[in-house]
Amino acid sequence: MIQKNEPVIINRRKRSKRGGGHGGAWKVAFADFTLAMMALFMVLWIMQIADESERTMIVQYLRGEMNETGPINPFSMNDASSMIDLEGSMAVQQAVIPTQGTGAEKAGPAAYNNVPVGESEPNAGLGPELNAMVPGQYETQAQLTMLARELNRVVQSSEMADNIAITLVPQGIRILIHDNIDQFMFTRGSAKIQPYFEDLLLALGPVLGQITNAMVISGHTDSTPYAGTVFTNWELSSKRALLARRVLEYGGVKRQQVIQVTGMADQVPYVSDEPAAAANRRIEVLILTSSTEQLIRDMVGVPAEVLDAGVDVQEAKQQAKANQPRVRYQQ
Repeated sequence: MIQKNEPVIINRRKRSKRGGGHGGAWKVAFADFTLAMMALFMVLWIMQIADESERTMIVQYLRGEMNETGPINPFSMNDASSMIDLEGSMAVQQAVIPTQGTGAEKAGPAAYNNVPVGESEPNAGLGPELNAMVPGQYETQAQLTMLARELNRVVQSSEMADNIAITLVPQGIRILIHDNIDQFMFTRGSAKIQPYFEDLLLALGPVLGQITNAMVISGHTDSTPYAGTVFTNWELSSKRALLARRVLEYGGVKRQQVIQVTGMADQVPYVSDEPAAAANRRIEVLILTSSTEQLIRDMVGVPAEVLDAGVDVQEAKQQAKANQPRVRYQQ
C-alpha cells in the first residue's frame, strides 16, 4: 500500500503586548520626584534657620569668593584625608572620650554637676596645679594684664578660641564669648548649653576663683523675635546668663564674686549694623576693679555718702529747730 505524506499545519499566534502601566519606568520617575522634593525641603529648612549674614556667607562660599582657588566642588576628595573630612580639618563628629576631670588640660563633654572636688581649692579637680597664680585682688594695670594673659592661655587651649575676645577696659577685664556660623554656645532658641562651651567655663572657673575681684555676667541675644509674648529674648538672655554663672561656680568661682547677672536681650548688639548676626548672641563676663564694684553697689543700693549726708541733714535740722526765734507773749 502506498502511504501519502500528509502536510504539517502550524498555527502561529501573535502574542499580545502587555500594557505600559505594568512596567517599572514609573518607579524611576517617582524616585526622581521624591529626591527633588527632599532637596526642596532641605533648601527651605536651611533658609529658615540661617540668618541674613549666614545666607550671604553660604552664597559667597559656593561662588568661590571665600576661596582663592575658585568655586568649591563639594564632591572633590583631592584635599581630604578621609571620606568624611571637611577641608582637611576635624571630622564631622569628634570621638567622645569620658574624662574624670575638666579644665584646659582635659577637653571633652563635661557635666558641671559631676566636677570632682579635689583636695585643695579651687574646686576643679586640678588641686595644687593652679597654685602658681597669686590669689587676691587684681587692681593695677600690670596685675590685670597678667590676669588677662592667663585667661587667654586657657582660652587658646579650648575649642572656642575664635569665639572669644579678652580685652582690658577701664572697668577691669571683659571676657566676651559669642556665637558664629560654625559654633553656638547654646541650642538655638533655648538655654541648653553645648558641651564645648561648658568645658570652656569650667576651665575659666579655677583661674577666676583664685582672685577676689567681683564679676558681672550679662547675656545677649540677636534681634530675631519669638512668636509668642510669654517667653521673649529677655527671658532667654537671662536664663543663659544664669546658667553661665552656675557653671562658673561649679568650676571654682566663689558665690560672692558674682554681684550681678543681667539679661539684656538684643538691646546692645555687638554687630550694630547687623542686629540678627550670630555674633550678637553672646555671654559677657566683666571682672571688676574695686572702684567699679563700689560704683555698681552704690547704684543698686544706698551709697555710704548718702547715709552720711542723711545724718548731717538730720543734725542740721535739729540745730536749726533749736535756733528758732521764740515769741514771748505778754499777758
